[in-house]
Amino acid sequence: MAIEIPPQIIKEIAEWLEMGMLCFYDKTTGELEFYPDELRDPGFDDELWKDTIKKVKKNRKNYIPFEGMSSLEGFRVMADFVDNINDMRTRSKFLDAISRKKSYSNFNNLLSYYPNLREQWFAHKRERYIEFVNKQLLTQ
Repeated sequence: MAIEIPPQIIKEIAEWLEMGMLCFYDKTTGELEFYPDELRDPGFDDELWKDTIKKVKKNRKNYIPFEGMSSLEGFRVMADFVDNINDMRTRSKFLDAISRKKSYSNFNNLLSYYPNLREQWFAHKRERYIEFVNKQLLTQ
């Protein structure tokens, strides 16, 4: 039986994941629990999150877990965005930026010179994260 999660909650899950959190949807109450993903933030202070971590681990069967994108998946989202930049000259600059080491930093630095593209990027990334959450939901 597929679980239906309201679109606003899906959006919220996507936002938490984008910030580097693990997110857990309680199937019985509809509430969200979240805490930092240790793989993405190995130095996080688990003392601040111990109650939430304990609650989720104790009741694991009540939750649907959601994880953030891998760096490869994140890169694909970025590359797809670049592939859809209409202006060939601008697209070429972004392709160059993401083809070098530190592609994320290069990409973000270049975005600062293109405010309209920056806004489009955030919308694109938000939409792709929502799709990512929905795909995870389908596998539950």
